[in-house]
Amino acid sequence: MKHYFRIFVVLSVAAMVIFTMKLRTNQVLLLSEPTVLRPTEHLTSTSRPFYGHASLKGNGSFFIPGNNIFFSLNHTFSLDGSNICKDKDPYMVIFILSLHDKTTQRTAIRQTWGSVAKTSRWPGTMFTKTIKIVFLFGIHQNAVLNEIVRAESDVHGDIVQANFMDTYSNLTLKVLMGIKWMSIYCPSTKFVTKTDEDSFIVLPKLLHKLESKTMDNTILGPFFLSDIVFRSGKYEVGRKVYPLSRYPPHCKGNLYVMPTRLATKIAAVSNHFQYMRMEDVFITGILAKVFDARHISLNESEYYKYKSATICELSTGSKILSQGIDAKTQYKIWNTLLEPILCS
Repeated sequence: MKHYFRIFVVLSVAAMVIFTMKLRTNQVLLLSEPTVLRPTEHLTSTSRPFYGHASLKGNGSFFIPGNNIFFSLNHTFSLDGSNICKDKDPYMVIFILSLHDKTTQRTAIRQTWGSVAKTSRWPGTMFTKTIKIVFLFGIHQNAVLNEIVRAESDVHGDIVQANFMDTYSNLTLKVLMGIKWMSIYCPSTKFVTKTDEDSFIVLPKLLHKLESKTMDNTILGPFFLSDIVFRSGKYEVGRKVYPLSRYPPHCKGNLYVMPTRLATKIAAVSNHFQYMRMEDVFITGILAKVFDARHISLNESEYYKYKSATICELSTGSKILSQGIDAKTQYKIWNTLLEPILCS
């Protein structure tokens, strides 16, 4: 009898130890967002047809994340935007990369296409989706500019600032920290979108395109199947960072949209690769390749890759997106949406 009692005690202690370990593990997972999967749990499929330039076909091992950590995502938020998604789970969160001194540009976005975040209205349409816009920042070396952004955040409540230096080289980090923010403060959003402050997005047309497609493990945006890797100049990428001669399929940074689950998985494995400052290639190409993500392109009737669309093409035509839109033009496009007769 004593023998069985000892066995019972040992098993009870073991069960308690296992339960405690699981509890601690779960606490760690909750505290280290975004943590959805381990690096070895990549989802690259060998059963689907090969996707990309032929030169990538024998280099699939590059797109399998290892155990090394190459850069940190453990930055805190000095402006956490914790109220942005507090009232209602949005259909889409749009991250807008902005520079500290571009106050006029941000104001124009808030009063034109970005106004749907407050009003849920779009001229001439029955707009029903809840959209949130988030202006992303790092820390500027000029303290005055940081204070301008902080004051702007107090007024509008649509700014997120993470504690790393806001530089051109850190654009990739800025987007990844945006996804981390989303996983903490807005995890129930269906889609994550990234754009730039000089873009104009015709949101009803974008949402219509999204809803007409199957967006499971898919990224939508201006698409490039295969770009050459430059080893010098503005877009230089060293062989240590990316040794292959061609990039995988990817979307350009003017606009890309992906399901929240895919965005969170991408952020979770991102720092297991060498850091690349070309955020669109890195996020929608290299990291997307880890999960065998596919892409849906905006065609030329919806977006010009190398020039800006006209006011009427955006307000009454078929264009979904344009780049190179300054604050003054943002207002002109919006006014034409309000008065379509201006383009008749």
